[in-house]
Amino acid sequence: MAPNDACTLESYRPYGAEIKETRPYSPCRAACPAHTDVQAYVGLIAQGKYTEAFEVITSVNPIASVCSMICHHPCEQSCRRCGIDEPLAVRHLKRFAIEQSKDYRRAKRKLTQKTKGKSIGIIGSGPSGLTAARDLADMGYSVTIYEKHPVLGGMLAAAIPPYRLPREVLKEDVDDVISKGVEVKTGFEVGKDVKLDDLAKKHDAVLVAIGLSQSRSLNIPGVEGPGVLLAIPYLEDVAFGRKPALGKKVLVIGGGNVAMDVARSARRLGVEKVEMVCLENGQEIPAWKWEVDEAVEEAIKINYRWGPKAVKRENGKVLGLEVTKVLSVFDANKRFAPTFDNNVTTLLEADTIIITIGQMSNMAFLKESSVKIDERGRVEWNQATQMSSAKNVFVAGEVVTGPGSAIAAVANGRRAALAMHLFLQGEAIEGRLPMQEKEKIAQMPSEVAEKIAKVPRQKIKHLAPEVRVKTMDHFEMGFTEKEALQEAGRCRGCGGGAVVDQKKCMACLTCLRVCPYGAPVVEAYSTIRPEYCQACGLCAPECPAQAISMVSYDVREIRNTIPALVGKVDAGRQEPVIVAFMCSHHAKVLGVPNNVKAFPVHCTSRIDSLDVLKAFEVGADAVAVVRCGSGTCKYRDIEPRVNARVMRAQELLGALGIDKQRIEILSASSTGDGQSYAALTSEFSGRVKKLGLRAK
Repeated sequence: MAPNDACTLESYRPYGAEIKETRPYSPCRAACPAHTDVQAYVGLIAQGKYTEAFEVITSVNPIASVCSMICHHPCEQSCRRCGIDEPLAVRHLKRFAIEQSKDYRRAKRKLTQKTKGKSIGIIGSGPSGLTAARDLADMGYSVTIYEKHPVLGGMLAAAIPPYRLPREVLKEDVDDVISKGVEVKTGFEVGKDVKLDDLAKKHDAVLVAIGLSQSRSLNIPGVEGPGVLLAIPYLEDVAFGRKPALGKKVLVIGGGNVAMDVARSARRLGVEKVEMVCLENGQEIPAWKWEVDEAVEEAIKINYRWGPKAVKRENGKVLGLEVTKVLSVFDANKRFAPTFDNNVTTLLEADTIIITIGQMSNMAFLKESSVKIDERGRVEWNQATQMSSAKNVFVAGEVVTGPGSAIAAVANGRRAALAMHLFLQGEAIEGRLPMQEKEKIAQMPSEVAEKIAKVPRQKIKHLAPEVRVKTMDHFEMGFTEKEALQEAGRCRGCGGGAVVDQKKCMACLTCLRVCPYGAPVVEAYSTIRPEYCQACGLCAPECPAQAISMVSYDVREIRNTIPALVGKVDAGRQEPVIVAFMCSHHAKVLGVPNNVKAFPVHCTSRIDSLDVLKAFEVGADAVAVVRCGSGTCKYRDIEPRVNARVMRAQELLGALGIDKQRIEILSASSTGDGQSYAALTSEFSGRVKKLGLRAK
């Protein structure tokens, strides 16, 4: 058993296999390009099951540590709490679970068996390359990664500044992958050290996952010469500890996230004055809002609505950038088509100008291969199969999808790995790869959102701007355990709610009367609307036909789990055996006495009278139902129903000749640290001991 005999079955589990493909995804899961089961791992965090949460996270994402630092978290932008208060802090919860699992992840690293007898070469070790390598190694293939840089990670290692992505964090993900027996050749450049066609002959299949490793430049007067740098070479200098001479004033051209990395790293290199200039206004700028806000905090000035016209020099030395006023950036059809007022210009002074207007792939080695490049310089590929025009050469990531996020590259790398597996097994690929778009639960209706208590989002602390700009160290603090548990408790468990077996339903209206949120619609049979359902579980135990089940840990599974939880009861025991049903969404079970068998459930509303009696049937001396304290429960109208079920269990117990005082409802008064639960169960244990131990 787990410490304190806590139940090891999750009270929040991923969808059961029988309904996995028929239920819509939660919006957070659907928004994640890798479709990480967010509500599953957040539910596990709420129970203090951090290594189990780590397993859920990394099952689809081998660079989860990286994503916990740099992901743009589309899951949060889709969170249904947005209609209540603020989205769940998913990225920070992911980071917490990963950091808590450091020893566990290192201990579980091991070689995978090479059972397939075939080899695969992967060119590039960015997100898509590392992901494909992990998945293919797990499938039993011999995998070799070819990386031109001295370390693995691709642009993660070579272009993202350490203040955003500490190198030791990236190393954990890389070590997970190579521990599987993946062969690595760093400092090895395909096209220079070996031709692509020769590599394709050496391996049974090859994956090109080279990302976007070259910067685009500008065709304006004065751009050639000293004092004008391109973003990627500059960021590589920063990433590998080289310090380019920048002078006292740096001007960054561009308004994207890469431009923010360039500008903010320049501040950390000691540049006194860093400015940015972009075509867009404050609403149009492509960088994420938090990147913009943090840059402004660091005294970086952003010059909006100016376009570069010419680099001004004197005796070859950069004086600054002449810019012209931008009238508009997009046309009526939202296409990029900037217009300028050439009569309005100004000079932005600078010692160094860094151009960050976009990236592209280095296609040189592809042009010398059997892989076809179209007239626009793009790789010709079949999106349905991830295959290039060459027979056994596949492609993945930004080299074919264009600029995107790390997690999107992970998703594409997984598709490519599956495609290569099918190809090498002689199976058809088309129609077999997972689709990116998933059906999802609709946003929460306003009449439901109004019934849900507002709970403040846990805030992440940052180093003060004047402190963080003096170092390349990571500046974002993580959650404490108490903060993580409280934040995880805010999750609504979308997608884990009730479903009705239409064959059993008698249309008796019980679910309609019980539900606090108006989720059921009853006609010939009941239907539970997932956008209304809050997964409290109140309806399932009330259904007289037992037609309602829960997607996440069904109420009937509770009863089936109790015997294993209680185990064999020692006739010579000195302490009473107590089963304690506890809400898992407010507290991790800490310090519960060893004689208390803690059973975390999604909500105590899922406990039925027969669950309580089952504990006595298998030998328990007493049962406690530990509910949330007044005003702390995440659901409505739970208390009266739970009280009624416990009272019914007490009556039935009394009818069997057993003292009904052996069943109690306990109310926790605090959240987040579990101490209230521990104290309550200890006191209850003392009361039960006075009643005496039951004979087996």
